[in-house]
Amino acid sequence: MISDVKVTEEQIFVYLGTQTLKFPRLHLPEVFLHWQAEARLKMFDILENKGADVIKTHPAHLPVFATLGTSSFPINLTAKGIGLLPKLKYLEEFTTLFKDTQANADGQSWHDTLSLRVEAVRTFYSNLENFDRGILGGLEIFEGRTTQNLKNYPLASILYIGEAPKFPSYQFNGVVVFVDSENPYFRFLRAARELFAFDSFHIPQIRYPYGFLFHVVEILDKTPFPRR
Repeated sequence: MISDVKVTEEQIFVYLGTQTLKFPRLHLPEVFLHWQAEARLKMFDILENKGADVIKTHPAHLPVFATLGTSSFPINLTAKGIGLLPKLKYLEEFTTLFKDTQANADGQSWHDTLSLRVEAVRTFYSNLENFDRGILGGLEIFEGRTTQNLKNYPLASILYIGEAPKFPSYQFNGVVVFVDSENPYFRFLRAARELFAFDSFHIPQIRYPYGFLFHVVEILDKTPFPRR
């Protein structure tokens, strides 16, 4: 199956051979954005006060990512680092901030520059007005089954599951578009990753063949609540 995607201001068209699918572009829930920002800022505080070694997992950044293939078990699951993106008007500003911060840290101890790097990324997450409300993004690394599935069928689902006591949980269904190194979103994603590329909560990588944009077209709030 050969697929293609067209994104307009309000809709997304997915062309699958002779079939065309049409979806509305949706905005991420405000409560989700608050949770994402609060979880990130909390992690940055821990990083600055206790160091990178204490960070063992970060649910707000590692949703379960589901794609559809053609095998006997067609649903493929993985955990992927997927996060918020800046609004287009802020994209270059934050990319430059992250790159300049990284350049200033070069040649110094990775540990000694932690506060400098944390402060740069904190600037992005400290204001909800910085966030694009309809797109999430991440970097591809391994080019495994997830990538192959998306090339044939660019629809996917992601599930965020947060920590106690609220357990914020959201399923987003969306359309995935790959972006290469010439794309400004890719440059932002890479700059953000490389700020913390060698801290202990990341597996060091040397190659990011491309990134992906996840355009949200359906939202399911799966946060648990007491049944009475």
